Amino acid sequence: MEYFEKKITYLRGLCDGSGFDPESKEGKIFHGIMDILEDMAFMLETFLDDADMEDMEKIDWDDDSEEPVFFYSYICPNCGEEIDVDEATMELETELACPACGSSIPMGTIDTEDLKF
Repeated sequence: MEYFEKKITYLRGLCDGSGFDPESKEGKIFHGIMDILEDMAFMLETFLDDADMEDMEKIDWDDDSEEPVFFYSYICPNCGEEIDVDEATMELETELACPACGSSIPMGTIDTEDLKF
């Protein structure tokens, strides 16, 4: 969690040195955001086990060379469960089983002219 601690400490310094009075509207917002970030970092450190922490520390957070992963959301027509599907799955599958009720959810593109409202 050293990465997050360093980043949060840096941001806290920027916030404190910004010249905004902590009692002003802007100061309250900045300090509130910093408090939340510190709480989130503490929660991550507290609830992740050592293996998770090691995996997190191996990630190069500043590496922008990897392609972003996009997710698409589908709503099960049977039970209303929202399911997030990554792009790779969409390319491989034509339908998906709902994890909540097991019904089949068609995926992919539809000819919009065939839609009826």
